[in-house]
Amino acid sequence: MTAETKLGIFTVLGLAVFGFSLYFLGGLSVTRTYDLNVKFEDVSGLPIKAPVKLSGVEVGKVKHIKIENGDVIVVAQINKDVPIYRGAQFSVVMTGIIGSKYLKVVQGNTQAAAYKNGDYLEGVNEVPLDVMVTQTMASIKDFVDSVNNQGAFGTRLNDTMAEVRQLSTNLNQMVATLRPYATRTMENLDSASVRLNDLMAKADALITSINEGEGVIGSLIKDPQMKQDVKESVTDLKDTMAEVKTFVGKMRRFQVYWDYDFFYMPESHLSSSDLALEIFPSSGYTFYRVGMANLGNEDDTPRRNDYYEKNKLDVRFGLYNDWAKISAGLIRGGGGVALELTPFKGTEFLERFAFTGEFYDWGRDRTINGRYFNKPNLSYGVDFRFNRFFSVGAWMRDALETNNFAVKANLSFNDQDISSFFGLAAMAGR
Repeated sequence: MTAETKLGIFTVLGLAVFGFSLYFLGGLSVTRTYDLNVKFEDVSGLPIKAPVKLSGVEVGKVKHIKIENGDVIVVAQINKDVPIYRGAQFSVVMTGIIGSKYLKVVQGNTQAAAYKNGDYLEGVNEVPLDVMVTQTMASIKDFVDSVNNQGAFGTRLNDTMAEVRQLSTNLNQMVATLRPYATRTMENLDSASVRLNDLMAKADALITSINEGEGVIGSLIKDPQMKQDVKESVTDLKDTMAEVKTFVGKMRRFQVYWDYDFFYMPESHLSSSDLALEIFPSSGYTFYRVGMANLGNEDDTPRRNDYYEKNKLDVRFGLYNDWAKISAGLIRGGGGVALELTPFKGTEFLERFAFTGEFYDWGRDRTINGRYFNKPNLSYGVDFRFNRFFSVGAWMRDALETNNFAVKANLSFNDQDISSFFGLAAMAGR
């Protein structure tokens, strides 16, 4: 083999190796493509040659990123056999919190015309995940500072707790004033119950005596009609005493709770309060709730981001057991349902957690403080009860619209004296 032949062979092999290197390492492609120019406000972190994915399938790459007339233009190189129809949405997304970014495509209307090479279209400008994480961490820091009495939350909570303490003091004074009357009433009820039992026993004995013709009354009553009348009268008296005894027993089993909720939204620096009376009758599985939500002065000028309508009636009927409470009715001024679950009942410490949700105002279609609302109000959260009087929680309020994070504090207490007054009212209305 001559030197010229060897040189030619090595030249051809070198060119082949060079071509394959460009193809595999240089990103060159023999696939036919077309370019689309997508406008964005910010594409931080999006690299050139990043994949373009349609429904999770890679259909191209980012060819170039440039600035035109103040806009960021991402030149997307799309495979020729993949048409992108008008109305398609392009957005910059991340594969994870620390993952790489790529260009996501949501296909447009397949009945419309497809984009052509060189067409311009508007991209969807979403807040990057890393920016959202930074904002969230900043919000958490602000909230922690507020909890540490470095912001408005501590002051508001202290003021609210002072008002609650004053309310509790007033209630205690009222109960102390009324306690002697309630105590005498309950003692009288106990005495009446004992007497009723004695009278019912004597009535049974009297009827037996009359039926058998024994005793003075039995011997005196010889007329059959008179005997029948006396028996019927005694029987009516016995039934009446039994009914009174049953009613007195039910009246004593009333349980009444005062329930106060305080919500604070650290992001919007807003707070709201609810006050309600929960009544648990003797059934053992039903309850009623009557109160007012979002207490406040309706004449006050609302703040810019305050969308909570003041002084809304809250009236519900519910069922309960050891694991759950479900109620329905007028919730914060709108029809809906509420559910509270305690799935860890019987488990030490975990049983202190309760998961609660409220779904109401289903037909909402109105403007509140300059903002239009047309979705139902969904609020949910988790509460931790320290004792039978006090609990705290974390909630998301109006999740389908404003989606405000809120810190919740709850005060709830039962007073047997107040419960007895409801029993007396029930007796008076019977």
